[in-house]
Amino acid sequence: MGKFITIMMVLLWQGISTATAADRIFFVSRNLNKNIIVYDVNLKNGKLDTDKPLHPYWYRLEENPITTGELTFIQRKLAYGYSVEEEGDNEAYVRLKAYKKRMVKICKREGKWVGITHINNKECILTEIFAHCPSRTSCDYLILKGKSTADGKEEQEKVK
Repeated sequence: MGKFITIMMVLLWQGISTATAADRIFFVSRNLNKNIIVYDVNLKNGKLDTDKPLHPYWYRLEENPITTGELTFIQRKLAYGYSVEEEGDNEAYVRLKAYKKRMVKICKREGKWVGITHINNKECILTEIFAHCPSRTSCDYLILKGKSTADGKEEQEKVK
């Protein structure tokens, strides 16, 4: 646990890619290794790019020095990409390839870009998805993590 906290502090302090902490929406971690997939907001002239509201990419914590990398075509299409389901004024509803059963609303809340979805039947700001994978090509379950928009409490839900 201490190693995870250290890694996350480094991520927040150093920043990922050229993004700022305000650009980060959530990330996906897996049991297979320490690498994570980060989802940053995509802006165009200060407004949400509703055609491509998210920029998912690898943050390779296994490598020394730590590097970032774009997703492959197959990773975007089958595992870590998303589809835009609905667009609004400076907001978009996306469906993640990793878990298509729930949509995530990309919008601004209290001056910060967030992804809002339901966790334990509560509206929450999504912070992390943990994928438990027995192999690189299959996944047993996901754990959705976030903070309730109503009371700020941490929520977590295991889904298949």
